[in-house]
Amino acid sequence: MTETGIEDVMGPHRFRNNQRMVPASESAWQLAADHGMLDIRVDATHGQNRLRDVRTGHEFLNLASCSYLGLNSHPTVVEAGVTALREERVTGLAMAEFRIRLDAAHRVEEELSALFGTRVLPSISCGVLSSAVLPLLGSGHLTGTDPLVVVFDRFAHFSMNFVKPVVADETLVLTCPHNDMDFLEDVCRRYPRVAYVCEGAYSTGGLADLEGIRALQERYGLYVYLDDSHALSTQGPYGEGYARSVFRELDERTMIVASTAKAFGSTGGIAMLGASSQFDFLYRSGPMGWSQGLRTAAIGTTLGSIAVHRSPELGVRQRRLAENIALFDRRMKDRGVRGTGSHIKFVTVGENERAVRLATELYRRGYYCSAMFFPVVPRGQAGIRLMLRGDMTAAMTERFVTVLEDVLDGFA
Repeated sequence: MTETGIEDVMGPHRFRNNQRMVPASESAWQLAADHGMLDIRVDATHGQNRLRDVRTGHEFLNLASCSYLGLNSHPTVVEAGVTALREERVTGLAMAEFRIRLDAAHRVEEELSALFGTRVLPSISCGVLSSAVLPLLGSGHLTGTDPLVVVFDRFAHFSMNFVKPVVADETLVLTCPHNDMDFLEDVCRRYPRVAYVCEGAYSTGGLADLEGIRALQERYGLYVYLDDSHALSTQGPYGEGYARSVFRELDERTMIVASTAKAFGSTGGIAMLGASSQFDFLYRSGPMGWSQGLRTAAIGTTLGSIAVHRSPELGVRQRRLAENIALFDRRMKDRGVRGTGSHIKFVTVGENERAVRLATELYRRGYYCSAMFFPVVPRGQAGIRLMLRGDMTAAMTERFVTVLEDVLDGFA
């Protein structure tokens, strides 16, 4: 025992280590702050393509927004939120939804289920859904079995990795190298019940090997828990997302969760389930059973977004996004940018300071991109993340790529 007794109270650090992570990440965040890349306060009157820093007057195009179709400013979506508040005359009931909930909340659940062609459970966020679902998945309560070995993809989003210690209190938790189907198959061979936790479109660029995952599911009965937050609405006739391009019909071995605060244009999260009533207890379990349901404005904006998803405009914005992706990929194909075919791109430059300097120079030229560093990406692989959107014109994308090429040439 040390003089302070610290060694006696230190955690095992099996799945997280704040003693190492916080100092490393905070030094990088401070670097970004020192360059004026944090706490930028804007006037969004003219939309994300022309934000204005209210303190300096600097105008810029936002390439860090996850609203990939620009629906967060769509008049139908915004007005639906205002209408819901006026009609209900309450911001929310502030109680567990399994006891009492607004009829409008029930309507949202029904309309989302009809839109996506499967049972849908809405919640206040995708992170809340993961916190509620993953421990119950690990313990076997979603499958009606003994516990499952839960395998997290190494690049799975922090909102899922955050729950690892809780899941590990219920069952064996493993971490899989990114998209490594051989590793996953070996686990399936060794254990009778396995669940795989991953993303569809990864938040730092790249896509899941959906065909490989489905093949293992068909061969071994693998349970698939897939977060498709960054792809929901961006593809599919009704915005079903990337995961549903392969997992079209959901069954009792598949759950897709997604944020409705990104391309969908509202706020909150959803879980898409196979046709079964056995998941009703999720409303009464853990975070989903607490006193924080979808607020009235969120119910309204979700209904407004559903209306847009049922209109021809969704396809127009999806096609424009696809065209911007193709344009970017064609122009940047020899630059080593991660995320080919995806609307999320990552430019690796190495050290934190280089990433912040790159982001700062792009901002100076009228484009905000996020500098990313450990623990979001591995040490020594810092860079910038940028998101293309379907409310950007091709001319905007062309101009940005020209600027990006020029700035990168200056960093060579």
